[in-house]
Amino acid sequence: MFYPKNLAGLLPAAACVVMLLLPGLSQAQERTVKIAGWGAKSGPLRSFGVNSEAVLKAAVESINAAGGVSLGDGTRAMMEMEYYDSACNADQAISVARKVASQTEALIGIGPTCSGAAAAMYGIFQKNVDNSGDTGLQFPILTDTAIRPGLAKKSQWTFRNVPNEINMYDELFAWLRENHPDVKTIYGGTETNQAHSKLTFAKVIVQMATKHGFEWVGGGIDGLTGKIGSGSDQVLETTKASNWLMEDTNFSVQARAFKKSRADMLIVSSHPFTTCGMLKEMKRQRVRPKVLVGLTSSSSQETLLGCAAEAEGMYIPTGFAPVTSVAKRVAKAATANGGFADLHSAAAWENAWIIKQVVEETGIMAKPSTLAADRRKMRDGLEALDNVDGLLGSVGRVRDEGESIKPFVFVQATGGQWVVVHDPRN
Repeated sequence: MFYPKNLAGLLPAAACVVMLLLPGLSQAQERTVKIAGWGAKSGPLRSFGVNSEAVLKAAVESINAAGGVSLGDGTRAMMEMEYYDSACNADQAISVARKVASQTEALIGIGPTCSGAAAAMYGIFQKNVDNSGDTGLQFPILTDTAIRPGLAKKSQWTFRNVPNEINMYDELFAWLRENHPDVKTIYGGTETNQAHSKLTFAKVIVQMATKHGFEWVGGGIDGLTGKIGSGSDQVLETTKASNWLMEDTNFSVQARAFKKSRADMLIVSSHPFTTCGMLKEMKRQRVRPKVLVGLTSSSSQETLLGCAAEAEGMYIPTGFAPVTSVAKRVAKAATANGGFADLHSAAAWENAWIIKQVVEETGIMAKPSTLAADRRKMRDGLEALDNVDGLLGSVGRVRDEGESIKPFVFVQATGGQWVVVHDPRN
């Protein structure tokens, strides 16, 4: 188990933390387990980086309050973190990764926020370990947010603790088929200049809806078979009138296309800011679908703060909800640090405790002279993991892909809250 069941009291004031430390305090002060996080703290998706930093800070505080981390020689060390802004920009994410790997003593990195930035950043890492001809970065990454399927396969140094959207939407539409038998047709739109929104919509969401018997309004889309990625180009071509950009603030044309479709189910595949813009315009135009489905990333407090009334009834699959005692406490700790725990940021908590577990299992020393060896031990330790405890239950690992298998639930916006309406774990 990589986090304590009873989180109560594990976020005390600094003075109380000192009293909890073991006799090796002087040694611990000299040796620390340093981790680096980075995410979008500027730009349209800045809330995602703010949330991840808030949760990561809470996790580090809880680890240190519980006595820190045991190093390979028995020394107790505190964990330290530094968080950088990589915006949602590929070049900036690459720059941060290079800086952290070459100019700091960070054992491991956690980030970035956006899938497009992650895809580019992972490309500068050594693809296969022990390949002397590959001069890519040899620095372990454990990503907490970028969720596009399959990214971690780019390098054996890159790992992700994110849900699998293919499984999530597969099960969501199966559940909707059973619980809304009167719903037959679908229509939707997405942010076309945001990789996660666009590709998940065009390659996953529409396909999984088709797989479970929902038909694109007007007789379907050529090439759309229900298999992942099928007809994706045609999906984007068909939805030209109903798609938008992350920077857009006017959604009248798109909402009109939604209304004209007369579809039973409408899909809004975007992040909180434009999701709210679209939902508000849909309400203004009196668009009233039988079922409304959103993107995983919008299952956040930001969406409810921006448009709770307009989002009422929206279904979204998510890898986090405060349904366990520790998840509830993590949510409170995130709020205390100026952020929110959600599908993405909650993974930062799990990541910090995973790092502690791997440090203690692999004998990492946390000395400047052992930095390269420690980073390799961390990488090897992450790859060796089969299961770890997560906030919603056991998290499995796909070793050869660096990916996780996470539990998830279905939530619905109800009365200004995300309410769990189905728990596949049961």
